[in-house]
Parts: sequence; C-alpha cells; structure tokens
Amino acid sequence: MKVRDTVKVDIIKLKLDVENPRFAELYDGSDNQDDLIEYLLNSESATAIVKELNDSQEYYADRPLWVIKQDDGSYLVKDGNRRLSAVLALRSPTKFGLSEPRQTIDELPVIVYDTEDEVNKRVRLEHIQSSFRGWDRIAKALEVYKMRSSGASVDSLKELDSEPNQLTKLASFYYAAVAVGKDDLKVLLRKGRGNTGGKTIVFERLFTHRTRCGYDFSGKAGGYEVIITDQALFDSYIKAMVELLKANPDITHKTADSEKETFLDRLKPYGFTPSKKPSSGKGSTPAKTTTETNPTVTGDGSTQATPANTPPSPRKSIKTSPKYIRKGIPRAVDDLVKEGFNLDAVFFTNSKVAMSRVIFEAVLKYVIENTEYAQGKKLNGSNYFRDAYFNKHGNKLPVTNFDKLKDLFSALILDTGKKKAFADFDLERPHQIIHNYNVTAVPKDATAICDNLMPLVEFLLQEEQELLSGLDKNKL
Repeated sequence: MKVRDTVKVDIIKLKLDVENPRFAELYDGSDNQDDLIEYLLNSESATAIVKELNDSQEYYADRPLWVIKQDDGSYLVKDGNRRLSAVLALRSPTKFGLSEPRQTIDELPVIVYDTEDEVNKRVRLEHIQSSFRGWDRIAKALEVYKMRSSGASVDSLKELDSEPNQLTKLASFYYAAVAVGKDDLKVLLRKGRGNTGGKTIVFERLFTHRTRCGYDFSGKAGGYEVIITDQALFDSYIKAMVELLKANPDITHKTADSEKETFLDRLKPYGFTPSKKPSSGKGSTPAKTTTETNPTVTGDGSTQATPANTPPSPRKSIKTSPKYIRKGIPRAVDDLVKEGFNLDAVFFTNSKVAMSRVIFEAVLKYVIENTEYAQGKKLNGSNYFRDAYFNKHGNKLPVTNFDKLKDLFSALILDTGKKKAFADFDLERPHQIIHNYNVTAVPKDATAICDNLMPLVEFLLQEEQELLSGLDKNKL
C-alpha cells in the first residue's frame, strides 16, 4: 500500500478544468483561464474563498488540489478549481472586480494522480458526499444523472440526496430544455451576482403544468426521463420562459406558487400559448388522484419533494419503437430491433447507442439482400452496390462495407427529406462506443440516436413495393 504525498507546484503550471462535473454543463464560456475564473467567482461562489483567504492571510496546506500531470508539464486541476480561481483572482483583483487587496501565492500544495479515472473515483467516493451539499441544485441534479447513467444504484445516490429521482427528473428536463434555450437558459439556471440567475426552482415549480407545455416524464422506476409530447409547443415554452425571466429577473418560485396555472398567461406576450386543459366531458372517465411530488424550499435554498394530491393530465401515447408492416422479416432481425429500442437509456446508455448501429446495419443489409427491384433480381445483385461487397480487385470483402452501403442506398432515395435523414445518420459515434473504451455516451445521446433511427427503420421495413416506389431504380 502506497502513501501519496502532497507536493508543491508553481501556480503558473496549474490549469483550471473546463470539464469539471460541477459546472461543465452550465458553463458557456471559452477555455481561457480568465473566463473560467470570472465564471467561478460569479457563479460558483469562489468569491467566498477569496474573502476567506484575505481574512486568514494564508493558504492552508491541508487543502491540497487534486491534479493530473499533463504531457506539456502542466497540471490539470480535477478538484479544487474554486480554490485555484480564488488564488489566481487575488493576483489581479481589480481585473475581476474584487475589492480585496492584491495577494501573491507562488506555489500551492497538490496531490498528483496518475489517471483521470483514479482521481474521479477518489472525488466521487470520498469527497462529493461532504461537498455535495454546497452545490447548487442544478449542479447536484446533473451529477446524480451522470452517476446514475454510469450504473450507480438508487441507494448509493440516496447517500448524496434523499430524493435522487427528483434530481434525475430535473437533469433530464435540463438536457431537453438547454437544447432549445441554449446559453441564455444556462445563465438563468446557474447562480450569479444579483438576481439574474438561480431560476432552476421556477422551472421545477412549473413541472405541475408540464402537459400544457408540451412535455411529460416517464415516471418509470429508475427512469424519470423527460418525454417531449409536442416539440413545437415545448420549444415555444422554453423560449418564452427565457425571455420572460430575462425581462423580469425578480420572478421567483414564490411567483409561480402564488399564481399557480395562471402563471402561464405571463408567457403569451412572448409567443407561447399553453395547450388547453384536458376536460372530463360527458361520458369520459374521471381522472384518478395520484401523488405528485413538488419541490419545497428549505432553509438553505435547496428543495425537497413534498406530496401534493393532484389529478394527473392524460398522457399522450409516446412511440418508443418503430412500427413496420413488411412481411417475412426474419425473427433474428425483428428481435434485434425490439431489443435495441427496449434498452433503458439511463442504465444501458452505451449499449443502447452501440445497438443503434447494429440495428441500422442489420436492417439495411436485410432489405438490400432480400428486396427484388426487377423480376427475380435483388438489390444486392445490382452492380450499383458492388463496391460495398467487393474490393477494387474484384475480391469479395471479408465484411460488408456498411459506410459505403449506407451512402449508396441514401443516394437512391427520391424524397429529399428522407435522403438527408439517411445521409446524416451518424454511424461513427456508435462505432466509437463499440470499439473505443475512452468514448462514452449520456442518456440524451442514446435517446436522440434512437429517435433518429426510428423513421429510418420504418422506411426500410415498409411494404416492399412501397419501398421501391420511393427509390430511383434507374440507377440500379
């Protein structure tokens, strides 16, 4: 058993980590160190550390940074980014709008780790549990989501927070919402100077009205993934919320609580009209009462789930796998499609992404090798597809060149929208997941890839003559 010593490193060799899990998803600046320092001061409470250093007039040796040595001789800080940013800011306080006097520290104590996996394990096992309570709610949610996606159990996540499912729900919503609201939304969600940020809880309070805003949650045990039921409505909702909160920074969760569903009327001037409330008309089945969890504010500004009995809105039917009518599909192909689409995106993220390529290749190859475009002649019998099966010397390839097969088939499609969808479907990302252990995915990746794959499979596995009517057979 080795004892890892603390060593001192010149401060100019220490680099802030833009990929730090605490703030990477919320940060929207550059890799420039000054930009990162500015962000950490304003949005991650590093100013409190500045004050602490100024008051104590020393940096305590028992607070070493955890770092990884880089090939260029620098050290990437994996834990302690706020401490380093505070020290760096004190070297030029006026540059960062600080009132503290200039302080210079030339070296800082560090513990050097050999690999990123090694230090990440240490951070997660020994450090996050104690520091996690100080994280903003959105940062907590994103970290729990990543841990859950990596296979962490619900029980282990409960050691960090008593309601990990609520954090998973929030993070899932975040990924969908930021895809629409982008950096403007990130600024609103993270805390900053003044009252321009920290609006996460406003969005959470409005989860109650989600079905009127184009989204819902799966609610499956261990899942709690956001489901976009109306993409146009959801996009309009997020964009309107961003504009409303930018124009009215004083809006808080209390505003949403007091106004309840009428809060949505505030969004109409910004182009959002909520869908009508579902009604239980004559002959309809009354909605069942269920227990919905709504967050309540605690003394430290965080939230905890409290039950509120509210009737749920009817959930729209969400298609999660392709529907196809082609006859004679082999059992192996059919099972493969069902298996891939049924994989849970949270617990089997990499597998679901990898399976997307397997499904695409298997279905495409089956269709090309079993579809007759002329009397008794199948698609793969045409010289048009020859380059996907044979090399330039005329020898049969040991394995089919699927990149070539995909390109050739895409070029046959007459409908420009479908042609572009086939051409744009990325085979490289799933390939890297399968073959490169350094590449991983997040549940959002898996869900998006399968959503894009679904119409392609449906197109390929439609009735044979319908498929052929959508192809340019003159090229065959």
